[in-house]
Amino acid sequence: MEFYIKKDGDPRFDISQMEIDGDISEILIQIETLLFTTKGSVLGDPAFGLNLDDYVYSFRYNDNMLVGVVKDAISRFVPLSKKYKVDVTVDFTDEVDRHLVFISIVVDSRYQVGLYI
Repeated sequence: MEFYIKKDGDPRFDISQMEIDGDISEILIQIETLLFTTKGSVLGDPAFGLNLDDYVYSFRYNDNMLVGVVKDAISRFVPLSKKYKVDVTVDFTDEVDRHLVFISIVVDSRYQVGLYI
């Protein structure tokens, strides 16, 4: 069981829901939590999180390396990822003022979590 953590404004927000029901909803929440958590901010597990901003501004990483980092973290911290197929793609773009990264995670070939950094 996972607590429902969506907030008003989220496209799938439901004010009457208190907990997550179903594996797909649970895996999506776990992936979102992993993506938006900074390493070291979870008591008892300093390795949890991804520090995605660090990868955007680092010249040491390319899209393939970042795919590996995200997949490794999902494999380690999202137990349901072993039950469902999880595909990760990363695209770096060079903009005039800053670099952008788009991370797309597709679960079970049907449900997507997307993130721009």
